[in-house]
Amino acid sequence: MSEKKKHKFWRWLTRPYQFVIYREGNFEVLKKFHMNKIIFSLVIVAMFVIFFAIISALVVYTPLKYLVPGYPDHKTLEQIRENAIRVDSLSTELDAREEYLNMIRDIIFSEVPIDSDFAVPVANLTEEQIREFNDPTKPRQRYDESENVNVVNKNDIVPNLFVPLKGMIVNGFDKTKRHFGVDIAPTSDDAVFAVLQGIVIESNYTIENGYSIILQHPRGIISVYKHCASPMVKEGQKVRQGEQIALYGNSGENTSGPHLHFELWQNGEPLNPKDYIEF
Repeated sequence: MSEKKKHKFWRWLTRPYQFVIYREGNFEVLKKFHMNKIIFSLVIVAMFVIFFAIISALVVYTPLKYLVPGYPDHKTLEQIRENAIRVDSLSTELDAREEYLNMIRDIIFSEVPIDSDFAVPVANLTEEQIREFNDPTKPRQRYDESENVNVVNKNDIVPNLFVPLKGMIVNGFDKTKRHFGVDIAPTSDDAVFAVLQGIVIESNYTIENGYSIILQHPRGIISVYKHCASPMVKEGQKVRQGEQIALYGNSGENTSGPHLHFELWQNGEPLNPKDYIEF
């Protein structure tokens, strides 16, 4: 653009105009405004900004917002707030439950072999191998040998427990040897049953224990079934007392013969199954 055209354009922008307000009827002049196109444009923009600010304030801070299509009413907003509080509470509860289940798994699937008569000797394994056998993604906590494990009084547990597997106990409960359950060799039936109604919190395979199932029961009771041949339940599934949950077997490194390793826990403490079940 040449200098001549620039000056011409600038004169066009800055050329003054007069705006007059007349009284209707006698055309009496009430007000006169002198401005150029630049000032006029700025006034128009300022008016739009002020108008938008006023409308926004009315919509945000007055009941007019409920007239906007798609904007939730007061009742819906209250429900949204309540749902947000519930979701936060549920999230906290789930985190606590997950921490509790992890604690139970760490106790039950510890790095100390449970079936002492059938186990791979710990001396033959490195610490890294033991951790990998328990959980490839997370090292397990060790048991402190000086730690005393107290068995809960039998009067504190529901006495009517179903027999998990009818047979002969070939290796009994011995907390001094960290054998927190019993090994059962069946006499006839190969079905494994739930001792109480509950929820499956673990149903998977580990190198040490083979196919293992953990059930959560009322009153903080947990039952554990290891070395199964074929689990029949999944995590999160509800089971009835006496319902078949697996077939006994010989899976896992810590076994040299078909049997069921069964454990009973309450509030993180091991119980001797023979005190509560007639095998």
